Amino acid sequence: MSNSTALRIPYGTIDILPGDARLQRELEDRVAANFLSWGYDEAITPTFEYADTFALSGAGISDESMRFMDRNNRTLMLRSEMTTPLARMVATRLKNDKGVKRLFYIANVFRHEQTQAGRQCEFSQAGIEMIGAEAPMADAEVLALAVSSLKAAGLQDFLISVGHSAFLAGIMEEAGLTEKQADFVKTMILSHNAVGLEEAAVRFIPKDLKDLFRDLLYLQGGRDLLDDLEGRVKNQKSLDALKNLKAIYKLAEAYGVAQYLSFDLSLIRNFDYYTGMVFEAYAPQIGFNICGGGRYDHMMEAFGDPEPATGFALGIDRIILSLRRDGRFNRESKWDIYVAWAPGCQEKAIQKALELRNGGKNVKVATNALTPEEAAKACAENRCEAVAYVG
Repeated sequence: MSNSTALRIPYGTIDILPGDARLQRELEDRVAANFLSWGYDEAITPTFEYADTFALSGAGISDESMRFMDRNNRTLMLRSEMTTPLARMVATRLKNDKGVKRLFYIANVFRHEQTQAGRQCEFSQAGIEMIGAEAPMADAEVLALAVSSLKAAGLQDFLISVGHSAFLAGIMEEAGLTEKQADFVKTMILSHNAVGLEEAAVRFIPKDLKDLFRDLLYLQGGRDLLDDLEGRVKNQKSLDALKNLKAIYKLAEAYGVAQYLSFDLSLIRNFDYYTGMVFEAYAPQIGFNICGGGRYDHMMEAFGDPEPATGFALGIDRIILSLRRDGRFNRESKWDIYVAWAPGCQEKAIQKALELRNGGKNVKVATNALTPEEAAKACAENRCEAVAYVG
């Protein structure tokens, strides 16, 4: 064959085979039904946007971005996440809508990154955005909906780590860090590099904050952690962040989801647009997050429609991986009835199949006349539970 790529698929993509595709669709349908039950309405945006849209939002353009040119030499970009397209849509198409906008999506997104189990360059996300609400009640709803959605997807054993972007920002300002120094500290946190944080503490952290910066990777725990940290910071930004988390946690208790929450005040999300509470969910079967989100109050202002906002995204591929490793994702599809027919009985077989489908059964129909013995064999080969033989 002259074209060596004709029978291959591009790096970072996968074929979702029959059975797997059905199970993924069923999972997505359960999650969508859950979003609807909480008052969220589905929205669909283009698969690609102008690259300037992502640059403006704070999501940014990086080496991971999949870009191409249109016929007018304008740079387009396959969406790398869904928050930016929905924010752009609300700012331009729903700007005059009053009240809080509750939106959900199920969509594929694209990033040119190293592939791994549960993550390709093209992957599926399901998520929500709540735009126009800034009170702790909104963030508590988002956390509770994340818990509810993970359960709807089939997970039971998971934990949500909750942090606050303003807490870290506050202690860095209190320490008087330059932008370069702050970036160094963030990099050390993201890479879980305790040696690097020790280096920072020695080189440029003020004496009264050295121990706090050394402990950044270990600021994890329950509700009591917030009280302990109030005695270790002096700046108002960090103290306000702790107060905000306490208010959110109290409402999460009312929702009955506090047992799924744990605090991690060193938590940093990948995107720079977060301004308040941030969170990530983890399942024991896999070592990376299956859900992430938080508050992003400045993005809408960048689009000319200043509104507070919060939300999250579920990684559908990673949830499926977790379910599969837990032995709860059986790919084999099955049908209820196999309608087989004797020679000359095609029309009767069609009528029988229609009758069964109208009665709620999943039905396959033979394409050729069969004997009863052949029908029994074909029923098993087609993964059907029973035969309806029309003779």
